[in-house]
Amino acid sequence: MPFTRHSGIPVNLGLRETINLAKNAVPATRRVNSKPLTGDITLSAADVNAFALGMTGGYILENDKSVGWNWNSGVYNVSTGGASKLILHFNMNIGSCPAVQFCVNYKNGGISYRSARDGFGFELDWTEFYTTTRKPSAGEVGALPVSGGVINGNLGIGTPNILGGSSIVLGDNDTGLKQNGDGLLDIYANGVQVFRFQNDTLESKKSINVTGRLTPTDYGNFDSRYVQDIRLGSLQYGQVWNGPGFSDTSGYVITGVINGNSDELIDGAHRRPIQKLIGNQWYNVVSI
Repeated sequence: MPFTRHSGIPVNLGLRETINLAKNAVPATRRVNSKPLTGDITLSAADVNAFALGMTGGYILENDKSVGWNWNSGVYNVSTGGASKLILHFNMNIGSCPAVQFCVNYKNGGISYRSARDGFGFELDWTEFYTTTRKPSAGEVGALPVSGGVINGNLGIGTPNILGGSSIVLGDNDTGLKQNGDGLLDIYANGVQVFRFQNDTLESKKSINVTGRLTPTDYGNFDSRYVQDIRLGSLQYGQVWNGPGFSDTSGYVITGVINGNSDELIDGAHRRPIQKLIGNQWYNVVSI
């Protein structure tokens, strides 16, 4: 019997529901991100180029270097002994820097990063960020600690240093202090040495102008060069009347003339040497 569009055979055979289901069905050859549609499928963030809301991978890795540079972007959990760290991984798999990772510790305990190069991956270890709660030490940033340290080379304060060697210049590139040998500290002004400190002496290379007074505690060097005092020495008497009197003697002066009987003749004379004190010794002066 011929079929017409008004035939009731499909209805009589119970095929109406099957026909309706087949009309809306998807062929088994269709796939979603390479997954066949033969049943229910589960898509991950990587399947649709998305960033996972939760932990990526669903497991804990053994250390902070476990996440490869070419792994799927996401958030990974890595073990660090009695605790764990969070690895935030971004991978675009292209360019000179195809991937970057951030490693974060709990309770603001530090954050580090590392980046990949081309297809070589992570060539360097983690680099830590310095923060207000994790400040670097002086040594980590090439500075001197407050407690002191060693500067290798010269130092310029407010200007480059051209004195060279172990020197410090202040404001002027050739004015300052310089160590020129064991126990030798020199002062320079405009590149010219003007003063030297040594362990046993101070040496000025230029004139010294003093507006106050110099008060030494040891006068030994002054005493050996300068006259400290002047005096008249021991008294000597010479008979003039019927006597030799005194001849002209260097360094002596007549201090008295005597006329004992009040006549017209001098009886005698007194003289003393003029003496000067240098160091601890008295010396008679000399005449020209």
